[in-house]
Amino acid sequence: MAVAATVGAPPSDDVLAGLLRAAGQRYPDRPFVVDGDRRLTFAEADARVDVLASALLARGVGHGDPVALWLPNGVEWLLVALASFRIGAVLVPLNTRYKRAEAEQVLRASRATVLVLTDHRWNVDYYGAACEIVPELGGSTPGALDSAALPHLRHVVAAAAAGPLPGTTALDDLLAEPADLDAVSAAEAAVRTDDTVLVVYTSGTTGLPKGAMHSHVLIRNVRNIAREMHIEDGDRVLGHMPLYHIAGFCTAFVPALLQACTYYSAPQWEPDAAAALIEAERVSIFGGIPTHFIDLADSLERTPRDTSCLKSAWIGGANVSPAVAARAKEVLQLDALIAVYGMTETTSTTVMSKFEDPIELVCENKGLPVGDFEVAVFDPETGLARPQGQTGEVRVRGHIVTQGYYHAPEATAAAITEDGWFKTGDLGVFDERGYLKIVGRLKDMFIVGGTNAYPAEIEKHLEALPGVRQAVVVGVPHARLGEVGYAFVQSTDDTAPSTDDLLAACKKTLADYKVPRYVEFVDTFPMTSTGKLERHRLAAQAAASVTRPA
Repeated sequence: MAVAATVGAPPSDDVLAGLLRAAGQRYPDRPFVVDGDRRLTFAEADARVDVLASALLARGVGHGDPVALWLPNGVEWLLVALASFRIGAVLVPLNTRYKRAEAEQVLRASRATVLVLTDHRWNVDYYGAACEIVPELGGSTPGALDSAALPHLRHVVAAAAAGPLPGTTALDDLLAEPADLDAVSAAEAAVRTDDTVLVVYTSGTTGLPKGAMHSHVLIRNVRNIAREMHIEDGDRVLGHMPLYHIAGFCTAFVPALLQACTYYSAPQWEPDAAAALIEAERVSIFGGIPTHFIDLADSLERTPRDTSCLKSAWIGGANVSPAVAARAKEVLQLDALIAVYGMTETTSTTVMSKFEDPIELVCENKGLPVGDFEVAVFDPETGLARPQGQTGEVRVRGHIVTQGYYHAPEATAAAITEDGWFKTGDLGVFDERGYLKIVGRLKDMFIVGGTNAYPAEIEKHLEALPGVRQAVVVGVPHARLGEVGYAFVQSTDDTAPSTDDLLAACKKTLADYKVPRYVEFVDTFPMTSTGKLERHRLAAQAAASVTRPA
């Protein structure tokens, strides 16, 4: 593999590839990425990024060109991403759980000029899917693809373990080419902080995915995240969150660049393997959705390990029950568990609880804005701000907000007001200390006899009951009250409470209009490919159930 000397341009800490350049100069021999038995130092990674950047330039990829990436977490993902950043290209990560039609939709919407993919993983044939999307691929000359379905796509690059694939260029071949460092230096010098660098497609829980655009300005929010989580020079970060997800990108990968940390790449979530890695490598930082903490605590109780190395972890992406949060902090031996709220459109993190906050506050899913941007609660009908203590739609304005949706001006105009407020669609309330609590989705709220009911509040009470692992509440039609609650309940492995027990317990702690009228026990919940609950599917299922003739 060809290794280039470092380009002579001084590193810039306000663009993503500049963070790698700076870390490579300060700590050339420090491990940057550990991927199984593969380890790359910061200097080695920086040199390989120059080689790959040169190869992309030689194939006509330039400033502003979209590069689609359909790879699992690993060395290859990081190198391709950083090479794209270095020359000013726009990275478009594809969810590795996408099926053919989903991948095609994103490739078409993004107008990607290059697709970098793996061949096979998890019994999925990614190359085969690409050939279904682009039937011309197998018979084309590498680099000269002419596709009727995807007219912008010219190159397909394969990180293939099984050898050459027809119509593609091998990623290893690009990494073996001699580098034109002058060309790389010129392209790097043209990169600007406000250039669009990343387009992350939302999971599309209620419709087709939209690509949220972000510039290098996202580094400002990563600095805030690193500060609040106490991520410091030389920490060791677990990279199990998918890099195609904004959280994996902004809370693990970019902090590792920013603070010269070692990034431990995991291509998929395996709790026993994660627990072993944390102990063996003394991992200090990680984060995830509640499921990750439940799984990891279960693993550690089966096989005790020394995880006292863990300094802090964020938890978010779904409602966090007090039982899950308290157990996670204790069993994982965390110095701090930090509640997080954010979105793809707001650079992953908008509010966080403080490192020193007691676990009781974390259990309330509350947080403070982490930087110099605005967060406020508005009446969704009038657009007027609501005071502390009143529930309304959470809106965000400032540097963390997406530049808009890629090639979708109408969707952008619908989501961002003329004066710059991004409408999250989430319902929240500020307390007297300035902490924001998310109480549900604007569309999830249902109205019982004229009174608003918020699923997150009811779910919290259900999940505090013995025998309940997780609960999801939706509103269903009711002839007299308009709507009432319908609860889907997943029980623990030990005991399953009865419907009567659940309703009796709710009646003791909740106002009558909040008590679900229906309870359905389920084994699993429908999830999107990024691990988000598909609440709309449950709502449709519940509505069909209550309107079905007896």
